[in-house]
Amino acid sequence: MKESIQLLDLIPKEKLDEILQAVNEACGIGSVIADTEGRPISSESNFCSFCKDYCRATPEGRARCYASDAYGGRMSLDSKEPYVYDCLNAGLVDCATPIIVAGQHIGNLNGGQVLEGSIPAQDAVARAMRIGVTDIDGYLQALRRIPQVKRARLRKIVNLMSVITQTISDMALQKILLSLQSKEYLNKLINSVSDCIISVDTDCIIDMSNDRCSEVFGCSLNDFCGQSLMRFVQDKHVLAAYKTSLEQGGQDNFRFELTALTAKRTPFPVQISISRVNDESGKAVSYVAILRDITEEKHIAKMKEDLVGMLTHDMRNPILAIDRALELLAAGRLGPISDNQEKILKLARNTNDQLGSMVNAFLDIFRDENGRFELHKNHYDINKIISQCIEEHSLLAEEKGLDVRFLQHGQRLTLHCDLFRIKRTISNILSNAINYNVVGGNIQVSTASLEAGCIASSPYLPRQYRNRLADGQSYVWTVIADTGFGVPEAYQETIFEKFFTVKTEEGLGRRGIGLGLAFSRLVAEAHDGFIFCRTPSRPAGRSHTPGVEFHLVLPSQPPQGRPGA
Repeated sequence: MKESIQLLDLIPKEKLDEILQAVNEACGIGSVIADTEGRPISSESNFCSFCKDYCRATPEGRARCYASDAYGGRMSLDSKEPYVYDCLNAGLVDCATPIIVAGQHIGNLNGGQVLEGSIPAQDAVARAMRIGVTDIDGYLQALRRIPQVKRARLRKIVNLMSVITQTISDMALQKILLSLQSKEYLNKLINSVSDCIISVDTDCIIDMSNDRCSEVFGCSLNDFCGQSLMRFVQDKHVLAAYKTSLEQGGQDNFRFELTALTAKRTPFPVQISISRVNDESGKAVSYVAILRDITEEKHIAKMKEDLVGMLTHDMRNPILAIDRALELLAAGRLGPISDNQEKILKLARNTNDQLGSMVNAFLDIFRDENGRFELHKNHYDINKIISQCIEEHSLLAEEKGLDVRFLQHGQRLTLHCDLFRIKRTISNILSNAINYNVVGGNIQVSTASLEAGCIASSPYLPRQYRNRLADGQSYVWTVIADTGFGVPEAYQETIFEKFFTVKTEEGLGRRGIGLGLAFSRLVAEAHDGFIFCRTPSRPAGRSHTPGVEFHLVLPSQPPQGRPGA
């Protein structure tokens, strides 16, 4: 069935009134744009008192005027030319010309309200009484004021009206063509996306979908549309709960996962984003769902989980075996060893420890992503932890000729933390300070206990970390500074992301799998602290390389109101 065209959907009423006003000023007649039933679409422009106050003032009179306007439009349409005729209500001379858009007759431009000659009084009175006019004298006085126009003059006026209706028709047609082009473009756009786009009514009946739905659900769009979306969902209660929340208006959209069903009832996982569509009054009239098949993503996630399991099991066992073997050699249980051999064994054990730390970091990051990362806290001396880390890396530092200094403010700084995770964090940063330093460079480590207010006022603290400090809390601030090639300012945030590495202008990039610093940030934030790096204003020692400072800020005690496990 052909869709009905409405003139006001294409041309605003204000524009139609503006056109009629121009006609009236030029021709001196009354005019109106009406639909095919004679009902006004525009304002009734320049209507005379006779028509406005008498002919159209009663229900019967208005009905006859509408019928007369509709009649004039039909006659003009049938004759295919402007039509001049006697009004079916009061006998005035009127004219009409049709508005045709895309082959549809959608309205008429009616004008006139003039006379060619006088109407006999008895005929006028009979017409007035027929439509229920009670003020006969006023009716006759208004009739006598109707201007008389020769039909030839009126013919010229109606020809002008015909040109105007053609212009209106062309304007409306252009709007239709633009709308069709926009719809065609929108359809192409919707059908080009790889996600399913589904529109449902308030009863969850599908009334529109894109081509992707046919591929995902395994049925034609004709079979898909008109069905309830619930038929294609296994977790019906989940979808119903979110739909109810949308109906209540607490939120306009939700994103969640559920299990969908193909036309053959085969389940598959999807991520769905559903939004509420309101009318002008704010009432929900429909819902739009964007649905994405995440079967492949789930498969990749399972592969990732299996890979992590393989790495943490199949790699940790040989690492532990190597560590035990080196321990036996270093202890002299397999025979005496020289000083040089002892140094080599110590280097091998440190390297093996780093490999083990890498595997553990990989495992912890995976646990965090899957909500299974847990801390086992107790009270430890951070200065003692750092001293142990420096000792474990001493051989590597000596080989590079580095001067490592530890500035302790107080013999003991107690920290409530997970010992092994904090030790690995310090080791990661210290290892970077050795690996990316220059030969003969310096490394300086310092610790201090400071109140939150003191830290917040420090010029070294980036603004984005100030709101992470808890009022009244004391913190241990650890700084590890080196004189190496540094980290460009553009990378000083992204360097903590997983698998991120950076290359310096000198060609000596921060290589590796990019997990050490990501793990360090994970540990810091799990302890309600944070970590950041910055370029020092004046690096200690050698000045031709910028150096870098890593700042680790951790609360001394668990925040109040939270368990200290």
